[in-house]
Amino acid sequence: MKKCILLARSNLRGAKGQAAAITALILFAAVMLNLWLMLSLDYKQNFDRCHDRLHAEHVTLVVDEDSPDMRDFLKKSLEDDTRTDEFAFDSVLHMVGSFDYNNGNVNSELVILEKETALTRSIGRVEILEEGSAASGVYLPVLYKSDRTAVGKTIDISIGNSTMTYTVCGFFNSVMAGSHNCSMCALVLTDDLYAELERSGHAPRATLCSVRLNDRADSESYESGLKNTVAARYPAARTVSNSYALVYQSRYISQMVCAAILSAMAFFILLIALVTLYSNITNYIREHMTNLGALKALGYTGRQLTAALMMQFLSIALLSAAAGAGLSYSLFPYLNAMMIAQTGIPYTVRFLPVPYGITLLLLGSAVAVTVWLSSRRIKKVEPIVALRRGMQTHSFRRNHVPLETAGMPVTPALALKTTLSDFKRNITVCITMLMLSLVVVFSGLMTENIIRDTTPFLNLIVGETADSCINVQEDIEDDFLREMAADQRVEKIYLYNSLEVRHAGGLGLMATVCDDFSKVNNPKVICEGRFPRYDNEIALAAKYARENGLKTGNEITMTAEGREAAYIITGFTQTTNNLGKDCLLTLDGYRRLGRLSNASYYLNVAEGTDIDAFHAEVTDRFKDGVNATVNVAATIGGATAVYVSLMTILVIAILSLSALVITFVLFLLVRNMLNHKKRITASKRPWALPQASSFCRRLCPSCRQ
Repeated sequence: MKKCILLARSNLRGAKGQAAAITALILFAAVMLNLWLMLSLDYKQNFDRCHDRLHAEHVTLVVDEDSPDMRDFLKKSLEDDTRTDEFAFDSVLHMVGSFDYNNGNVNSELVILEKETALTRSIGRVEILEEGSAASGVYLPVLYKSDRTAVGKTIDISIGNSTMTYTVCGFFNSVMAGSHNCSMCALVLTDDLYAELERSGHAPRATLCSVRLNDRADSESYESGLKNTVAARYPAARTVSNSYALVYQSRYISQMVCAAILSAMAFFILLIALVTLYSNITNYIREHMTNLGALKALGYTGRQLTAALMMQFLSIALLSAAAGAGLSYSLFPYLNAMMIAQTGIPYTVRFLPVPYGITLLLLGSAVAVTVWLSSRRIKKVEPIVALRRGMQTHSFRRNHVPLETAGMPVTPALALKTTLSDFKRNITVCITMLMLSLVVVFSGLMTENIIRDTTPFLNLIVGETADSCINVQEDIEDDFLREMAADQRVEKIYLYNSLEVRHAGGLGLMATVCDDFSKVNNPKVICEGRFPRYDNEIALAAKYARENGLKTGNEITMTAEGREAAYIITGFTQTTNNLGKDCLLTLDGYRRLGRLSNASYYLNVAEGTDIDAFHAEVTDRFKDGVNATVNVAATIGGATAVYVSLMTILVIAILSLSALVITFVLFLLVRNMLNHKKRITASKRPWALPQASSFCRRLCPSCRQ
């Protein structure tokens, strides 16, 4: 063992530049790998820890009716279902609303609770994370914390067609309603403002039903069945709901994207490091063949020489991996801040032994296998052959480019001969450039399609976009359409109303009802087939269709409001807005299931039109007939700003890291090539052992004297 340590120390002293480059590559790989493992193994588990700590719901249902009959009906329905573990009811206010967010607006189904009720709920209580001194105001989910909404500042919240101004008292954490990605967003008001809003009638009273299940895996099917049961009994009641599965997926979209990118980067850098390591070891053997022969002649075995290389590179790998994994903890708070901006779930950074251990084990094992594979040649080399610099008395290697018969100028002939004579170095260069090309091209595509031009990204995330969305009551619908048709500012108006229907025997789907799909602004929502045209046709989400084995032309039965009808699938949609659980229906198609008590219309307005002023004018004209107005462009800008900023930071980090990796790899390749040329030049001089003498002086203490 002592001899192996001496050999390893000697090798390290003689190749400091190589050791530094390998150290840097392993360090980068360890940083990426440990960050990925922390995100994958522990970060999503934080949701479950928070869910258990707050005794949160598995299914949440809000019904716009708060009567004893409604609660009795819900209680009986919940008790009759054997999957129910426990449930609770709370009185809340419910209405569509919006407020400023990320230099835009966020629009969501607002569930407004009184502070004491929110803090003392038996199921799904909220926790205050930050609180100011103001005695009257609003508490916002921690997701919306920013400089503009800091504690003590005021915020304008549009509730229905009215705007309320509140002082921000603090921020809270709610697992199932702490983000617009949860289908509903909770707001907490102090008791005086809650009573004032209740008296104003801007947000109707509603029943908040919170349910915990025996098995949370049943959350989606339970939610769909419960909502369908309520719709059958109270078809006119407006409802909104979510489930554990939906919230768990929707709140961790950025985490999944970031984890996938980090894992790919870790794999690419590790592969480049291993290929470079393999090339350097084979080059080392080729350069120090005479020294290896001298050591074998002195009694060293091939196993000892291989063990010295193993000790040398494994020590570099483990120390670099330990340092890289440790360095990742200094970077993780910045990554965590970006994640919280999308998840809205607070996370405490702490040491995680499992990801750290896996990082060391994986990198150490990969380096050990690479060293073993690349150093096997040492055992086969005889001392006399090694002392001749590895040259056999006879060589039967093919001369790919004989210079005397090449038929081309000497310079390109020599270049071609050098290229073909070192096949392993060529493989190293090819794999390295392939990996780096993939990384750079991926970064370029993200820059073009997400950062510079957000249209493709918006089409995928949001689906349909417009300038304005106005929701009106059924009784003023004809007057509203007539007024909009006569308004010169309105270029196009079409029904685009979303509500939930249920696939019979399946899950609940978000159905978008349109009076004429030829008017939509984004026809690429359909990725296969066509939009529905007739009342017996439907377009289904491609993800949901694939999971259930459905194809175009198949018949599917949908239910809503206690009725069901069969539809023919005409096409598949592809958006991420509803996590692959959506469908498209014509207005006549939905009327086979129920009727619209209110309708949302999308509008394209003339360029230069002030959308907010336009909304104020429409609201003033139709009064209570307008339920809500949405500035779609501002809402999309606020919702997508988080993803765009996250992708921007990731692209910059990836490109910077790629530049560093290219620098280190080129350093090693050029260094090896120059050493190879020097060895070839030295082999043309009379045979001597200067390298062996120098090597021995470094290795043996007595020789150094």
